[in-house]
Amino acid sequence: MNLDEHSPEPSEIVVRAATVADAQGVLEAHFAAVHSAAAHYPAKFYDDETLDDWSPIVDEQRVQNFLATWKPDQEVMHVACLDDFVCGFASIYVPSSELRACYVHPEATGLGVGGRLLSSLEGAARELRLGWLTLDASLNAENFYNAMGYQSDGIARHLLPTGRHMNCVRMYKFL
Repeated sequence: MNLDEHSPEPSEIVVRAATVADAQGVLEAHFAAVHSAAAHYPAKFYDDETLDDWSPIVDEQRVQNFLATWKPDQEVMHVACLDDFVCGFASIYVPSSELRACYVHPEATGLGVGGRLLSSLEGAARELRLGWLTLDASLNAENFYNAMGYQSDGIARHLLPTGRHMNCVRMYKFL
């Protein structure tokens, strides 16, 4: 979907709980965000091998792997949608109070999607009586999280599913 054709108002974007039917859209938003060449996206901060390990091509196997490992009873995931287009998603792994993801499709940049997703998840975390959230922010995302009230706890190494490590910024926020 080309958002330029629709020119959405932020109020047209709906943030809601993710469902199994959103899996393909979530992974496509993740892939697009990780591999975008835009200045504030990861491709300006990480090498191609790291990007490929972080977010491989979306195919049927990747969708099935995602569905097999997603545990909705332990992970709260919200999606931002414009009609049927998943333009962003975010998730919290409840047992460790970890913000695991907050990604916006490059075509939805500048519409406030990331902030709306994060605000929605923080509300869910408060309802679950979580006192804080921690995360490993990619180097390109540190400024976004700082603007949303998160504090940096220094540079760290994040383990990707393939065993590769990538530099990140360990962050936290008290709710």
